[in-house]
Amino acid sequence: MPYLVTLGDSVPWGQGLVHHHKFSHLIAQELRKTDPALVEHMLAHSGAVIGLGHTITTARVHGEVPIGPPTIVEQLAGFPDDPAEAHVVLVNGGINDVDIRNILNPFISLDALRRMTLEHCYDSMRELLELTVRKFPSPATAIFVTGYYPILSRDSKPFRIPGLLLLHGLQTEPPPPMRVVSFLNVVVERCLLFWTESTRALRQAVDEINQQAPGPRVIFVDPGFREQNAAFASEPWLWGLNNDLTPQDEVAGPRRGACDAAIPRREGLAREQCYRASAGHPNVTGARKYADAILQAMA
Repeated sequence: MPYLVTLGDSVPWGQGLVHHHKFSHLIAQELRKTDPALVEHMLAHSGAVIGLGHTITTARVHGEVPIGPPTIVEQLAGFPDDPAEAHVVLVNGGINDVDIRNILNPFISLDALRRMTLEHCYDSMRELLELTVRKFPSPATAIFVTGYYPILSRDSKPFRIPGLLLLHGLQTEPPPPMRVVSFLNVVVERCLLFWTESTRALRQAVDEINQQAPGPRVIFVDPGFREQNAAFASEPWLWGLNNDLTPQDEVAGPRRGACDAAIPRREGLAREQCYRASAGHPNVTGARKYADAILQAMA
């Protein structure tokens, strides 16, 4: 039985999207035109870390709830079927190891953020891909590694940014004598750095894995986002937040119930973050762009 296997974090999971809008499903639909028996196997979930050396294991909760385990390494190891039957493997990872709070935090230095991005989007991803190629050894299995995007950009409306900082428990007021615009520009600068550096690091990891393999089995896919496609920008391909900080996505109601079931009431901030976890993730258009880019890479 042929499989499309999806490993990774909230991006391939499709945070905030109903199933038929997730990019893995859009790809599966296209592949079924020539292979009607194709089965989707979703192992990705919100919050997943690559997790090399991770020793904490917990039971899997609803995929919309941001939580590190099962790590992507554990997802890979836990694929229950015959690896030779996997025709396509989608994989990503790194942003949760870096931590979105470090990306958005204006008090994290650019050098520190650059080091963290290199560590996880190159070093950790390279090791993950070594494990992935070993898990799926058939030359007929195509492995696609997807990149990230600018969460915020210079095109994002500045007055909307503090809501995203507040959601992640970060300071929203500039320290004196810093001006508000300068403070928000620092946040944007870090988002742009993560975008460009993670793209470079992931591509390098893929290139080096292919040098070891008998053929180019792993393909890096840039989803094609630009600054105007960031959250709160002029042509957003990402979910944002409404003016009252409510989420914009398609599954906000069901996710709220899943958050309440998985997160204790005493962890109020974590629950509030979970309710709005779609912010900064590909919306319906963004997911379509991911699918189009991967399908083009397949062609």
